Amino acid sequence: MTRRFAPAALAVFLAAAPASAAEAPTVKKYVIEAPKSANIPAPAALAAAFPDGFPLGLGSGVAYAGRDADGSLLLYAVGDRGPNADGPGFLPAPGAKAVAAKFFPAPNYVPSLAKLRLKGDVVEVLAVTPLSNTDGTPVSGRPLPAGAVGSTGETGLGSDLAVLPTDANGLDPEGIAVDPTDGNLWLCDEYGPFLVKVEAATGKILKKYAPGQGLPDILAKRQPNRGFEGVAVAPDGKVYAAMQSILDVDGKVKASKAPFLRLLELDPATGATRMFAYPHDVAVYKKSGDAKLGDLTAIAPGKFVTVEQAKGADKVMRNVVYTVDLTKATDLSGKTAPDGQPLETLADLAALEALGVVPAAKTRLFDLRDLGWKAEKAEGLALLPDGKTLVVASDNDFGLAGTVVNPATDKDGKPVTDPTDYTLAPDGQAGYDGKPVPTTFAIVPSGEKTELWVVTLPQALK
Repeated sequence: MTRRFAPAALAVFLAAAPASAAEAPTVKKYVIEAPKSANIPAPAALAAAFPDGFPLGLGSGVAYAGRDADGSLLLYAVGDRGPNADGPGFLPAPGAKAVAAKFFPAPNYVPSLAKLRLKGDVVEVLAVTPLSNTDGTPVSGRPLPAGAVGSTGETGLGSDLAVLPTDANGLDPEGIAVDPTDGNLWLCDEYGPFLVKVEAATGKILKKYAPGQGLPDILAKRQPNRGFEGVAVAPDGKVYAAMQSILDVDGKVKASKAPFLRLLELDPATGATRMFAYPHDVAVYKKSGDAKLGDLTAIAPGKFVTVEQAKGADKVMRNVVYTVDLTKATDLSGKTAPDGQPLETLADLAALEALGVVPAAKTRLFDLRDLGWKAEKAEGLALLPDGKTLVVASDNDFGLAGTVVNPATDKDGKPVTDPTDYTLAPDGQAGYDGKPVPTTFAIVPSGEKTELWVVTLPQALK
């Protein structure tokens, strides 16, 4: 059955300084509001806050899926691991060290694909397809067991504070692309990081790649929940995936000056891989580890569009769209710093280039903020066959957020509003600065919607 979304669509002609009006992109904006029938049921404890459940999230990745008989644009979309919110550090036992925790109020949610149709001023969801493992069992978005490839070390908590079981096959999809060789789909994940090929019609996983299992071992050094954020398939069938942030190669990522993020190339036909250095805008951030990529989409073999995003050192959010050219970039495989350490330990691009390593070339297209983008994250990016139309999607995080109730105060008397600054004992007792506090934690509606933009550039990308 077709599910219709009622968007607020607005076509505007916007100037992206310093370009002239004649060179400006054309932007058509949609605010997508899912029908209640597509919502995810909320637990009884959250029924008052979410009487209709959690809205469906579909903005983690988008891909071009063709045209309908009447010319309407078809898209694939994917959501991530499901409704979740930051939690306090969990204390598994008295005197134990706190471990990172996340609230999963719908722990059995199955990450899903969707087929969308943009027709006039309406976005329709033609189908929603849950993902399944190779044996047909449903995938979940819960964290992986400790010690497993892709484990983030997180403890999943239900809305009742009960510890949730881990899932050895847990998946956190963040990007989607169509394989031109057979029409099936590639997803990337930020747990493993994993690359998975899925059957488009059924959502069944056909093949899964992981660090040490078809992918370079060093990718396991990703920061927790900063694995693959974007995936693209070139016309020749090679698959490319973008790490969201710099790797944590030595446990000192907060002090790292690493001048690049890694882009992976996988040839599914041979299993061969290569890696390339994407030179992020390191100078604009307070620290290198703040930089993030949002997605990746192919222009031509070796050429892509990406979006780099995060708050700069000036605390201003940026969502800058770049073209990326790998055709002259050096394969990083097997390369290290002069002392044998990973290349991420180098201080700048000059040190990288002194070793003969040529990074990817990048060219700035525009900042989405200059076009009126308000959402924090641009996580879906697809280039249409005309080479000049980009589809951009935001992630609404399933319309929820974590909040602190009756917060403690810090040494300056200010309320502590970040849940991750607290600890939580198995009996529900919250702690701050090593002392018990009467603080509690709640999951509340964020009101955030999924935005879908169609941006037409003045010229086709080549």
